[in-house]
Amino acid sequence: MLTDFLAQHLWLKAFVCLASSYIIGFFSIKKYIGFAHTNPKFFQPIRSDGPENHIQTKQKTPTMGGIFIILATLTTTLLFIDFNNRYILVVGVIFLTFAAIGLTDDLMKILYKNSKGFRGSIKLIIQFTVIGIAFLWLGSIDEIHFRNKVFLPFGRGHYITLGIVLYVLFVNIVIVGTSNAVNLTDGLDGLVSVPAIISLCCLILMIYASSTPQLAAGFHVPHVKFSGELIFFCVALVGSILAFLTFNLKPAKIFMGDVGSLAIGSVLGLIAIIIKQEFIFFIISLLFVAEAASVILQVTSYKLRKKRIFLMAPIHHHFEKKGWKEIEVVRRFWLASILFAALGMGIFLL
Repeated sequence: MLTDFLAQHLWLKAFVCLASSYIIGFFSIKKYIGFAHTNPKFFQPIRSDGPENHIQTKQKTPTMGGIFIILATLTTTLLFIDFNNRYILVVGVIFLTFAAIGLTDDLMKILYKNSKGFRGSIKLIIQFTVIGIAFLWLGSIDEIHFRNKVFLPFGRGHYITLGIVLYVLFVNIVIVGTSNAVNLTDGLDGLVSVPAIISLCCLILMIYASSTPQLAAGFHVPHVKFSGELIFFCVALVGSILAFLTFNLKPAKIFMGDVGSLAIGSVLGLIAIIIKQEFIFFIISLLFVAEAASVILQVTSYKLRKKRIFLMAPIHHHFEKKGWKEIEVVRRFWLASILFAALGMGIFLL
């Protein structure tokens, strides 16, 4: 069988996953763009308080392109990746669940013709509940996930032991926080896709080390059994995001929508939890952290002092308001993401 042959040729399997996901994503997105332009109700609602040029340049752009990132990734997973691997099942279910949350949000924006969607508090309650269930599922796969320890990659590696309540809260913050941070970053043409791909490439390298006993011992990182198959899920996701990016570079022909950004962010955070590399992942994803932090600081400052810290949040809009061109913001943020990734992987390899 093809799957058995690919299982014996891992680099070929990775290439097949990448190519398959890209091809499925490319042609499905291309078809959807044509369909959406005959149905204006699928256009992205634009923030009325956003940068002035967005209303003119982005208001007739189809949204919910993330559906096809999900479609391409999961189809490739079903075709070429071992679905009996329980880590693949957990990641696939969380990926699909967060996509469903995002899709509901997107549809509400379209139906009610506003850019807000449903209440953030409701969204967070659902997300925290889902991740709580996922935590129990991970513990049934390997008891390493029930040790309530956070790994710090210094020297030969150190652990911080937390109580069960604090550790479950930590897991929720990493996954839900990453999901929403990626969602907040998705505000300019091409901005979120490249940092997401960079993060996935870093995770692929760390999964490879963590899933291989000799490498895990050599790099002094936790050995996570059965996690190697996650490499191919990440590769498939990279392929589907690349297909989306083909149509999302300025001027964007389609937007990702919450359906894509929430799902991608949830997978990034979940895989960091699975391989016990939350600290390195935090450094790699500092761009997403900065975007989320800018919103938190802005809201907190306005509620407490009635003053804004930034001209507009998330922070990429602040730089637009200061006069930077959109393409300048995007390229500089991509560069920042590359630098954060290099710093994180440098610490990992030390």
